[in-house]
Formats: sequence, structure tokens, C-alpha cells
Amino acid sequence: MKSFPSTYGDIYSGEAGEGLRKAIEVLSPSKIIAIADSHTAGLCLPLLENFIHISHVIVIPPGDQYKTIESCQKIWTEMLKSEADRSCLVLNIGGGMICDLGGYAASCFKRGVRFGHIPTSLLAMTDASIGGKTGINHEGYKNLIGRFEIPSLTWIDTNFLRTLPTQELSDGMAEVVKHAIIGSPELWNWLSNADDLSDMDWDHIISLSVPVKQRIVEQDPFEKGLRKTLNFGHTIGHALESYFLPGTQPLSHGRAITLGMMAESRIAEQMGILKTEEFNVIIPLIMRLLRPSEVTLPALDALQHWLQGDKKKVKGIVGYSLPDRIGSCTWDIKVEEKYMAESLNWLSIHLKASS
Repeated sequence: MKSFPSTYGDIYSGEAGEGLRKAIEVLSPSKIIAIADSHTAGLCLPLLENFIHISHVIVIPPGDQYKTIESCQKIWTEMLKSEADRSCLVLNIGGGMICDLGGYAASCFKRGVRFGHIPTSLLAMTDASIGGKTGINHEGYKNLIGRFEIPSLTWIDTNFLRTLPTQELSDGMAEVVKHAIIGSPELWNWLSNADDLSDMDWDHIISLSVPVKQRIVEQDPFEKGLRKTLNFGHTIGHALESYFLPGTQPLSHGRAITLGMMAESRIAEQMGILKTEEFNVIIPLIMRLLRPSEVTLPALDALQHWLQGDKKKVKGIVGYSLPDRIGSCTWDIKVEEKYMAESLNWLSIHLKASS
């Protein structure tokens, strides 16, 4: 077992067995309530029930379209029926959607009960379960309603990754690549020598990726400055994710962020923030490891509704987080529409040429 001590939620990495049971015992919960989606309830929950006693399981359908206030209401009703008190512990067992949703629901129930994360996707292990952000979508906007709340514990067991298809692993790798670009030359160098997701040392990736976000959160827990670098790829990425969400073929979060990182790297290069030679290294690594497929991208006008509703907007301006070199990122950058439009056009052409 490896631990990542933090004032913003201790993180443990290792097989979820006796170590997890002992970590929960320290919290002395009156009861344990699990929140999972229908996939993790069937695939992952049985592995945990060998070590911990779960009093009640609340199952939410999978998919970001269920990260809503209606799902919160279901959770609150189920918790009320289970006679949950303020000494209980909510365990969020699943991917980023469950971590965000379950954390927010727990933080509101009876003005706040303790919760922990057991992330089962790579995306949740490297991003959603770390840093104390909780939230739900509203009116099509990603994570518009939410709170900063510290989990009582986060337990990362990479054995759960064996249950994931390749696309889910690729989605999670988007956040790993982001961490490398914005804050870890060491992780970047390691990824530069990696080729195939089927042959990754996931424990080593966790050991390099988790400290990047953890360090940033420790320095800026409420996103007043440095933590904004974690939004690299997410301004355009979230807009694309929101645009496609109501349709028959929604973009996964990881795929949307992959496209967002490519477009925003192009913006940084066109604005002279990122050197062309570094841009020409970033894009091939993204293409090789994340393998984004061609998608019919909307014009900028169609995305403006989502861009202008971005929660990072201040005084009418959406501040972009853009890399200035590999391992470093700047934030609160005002971007003119001509650069946004050009980046989307470049991205469409690049994806089509690579397909």
C-alpha cells in the first residue's frame, strides 16, 4: 500500500482489502452506504463486500446525463429510508460521475455527512476523486452546481482497471496527459516512451500523476490561481461535451477533453504562448496515446452558448488555461474569437487527415 497524505483528503493506493477495512474502521461509521452505477454495482461492489459491511446500496444509471439534481433526490430519499445519520459514511464506488454526484449528495444530506471515494476508472483515479470538488450538471452545463468538500478517504485499487474497455482507459489517460503537460516533465518523459494502453504499469502512472494534482490543490484549494491550470483542455472540452450530450452519440468526458487539449494547445501556439516546436511534440503524443477518432465538430457559433456559460467566466470574460511549455501552464488568458475559430478548423482538418 502507498499513501499520499494530504490536508485535503488522504489518498491510498493498493489492493482494496484489509487495508481499506482498517482505514474505514478508524472513521467508526454508524453504517456504510454505497453509491454506485449499475456497472460498478455488478462488477466492483462484490469485491469490496468481502472486506467491509455495506448496509445499503444506491444504484444510479451510468452516464453523465444522470449527474443531476434528480439523481441527488433519489440518493437523499434512499438515505432517509436507510435511516442514515450524520455519523454514517457514504462510499462512492465508480467513475468520475459517481464521485462528483455522490460527494455532492453526501455534502448536502443533513448539512453534510462523511464520504469516501473508491474510484474504479482511470479518469476517477487520477482526477475526479482528488481535490475535493463535487458537483452536478444543470441545464446542460457541466458541474454548474457543486461544492468543495474534502473526502474522508480515497482508495485507489488499479485492479479495477481490468474491468474497463480500452476506450475507458483512453478517457482516463486524457487527464494523465494533461497532468504531464501542465505540471510534470517527469511524467511527460515517461509517457513519451509509452506506446500501448494494454501494456501500462498503472501503479507507476498513479504514483506520478496523483502528486501533480495533489500538489496543485494543496497550494490553491479553492481555485483562485494555480488550480486553474487543471482546467487546461476543459474550456473547449466541456463546451463540446455539453453540445453533444443531448444527442444520440454523446462525447465521453475523456474524449471531449482530448479534443479540448488539442484545440487549446493550438490556440497557445497561435498566440505565441507555446513554442511551435513544443506544440509539434504535444500533438503527436496525444494522437499516439489517446487516439482521438474523427468527429464532426460544430462551428464556433454553435459552441458559444456553452462557452459563455462556462463557470470560469468572470466579468464577461472566460479565462483559458494554456500551456506555455511542457510541464508548465498559465491561466486567466483572454482568447479572441479568431483563435478559437481557427483552432476548431485546424482540429477538424487534423482529425480527418489522421483517420
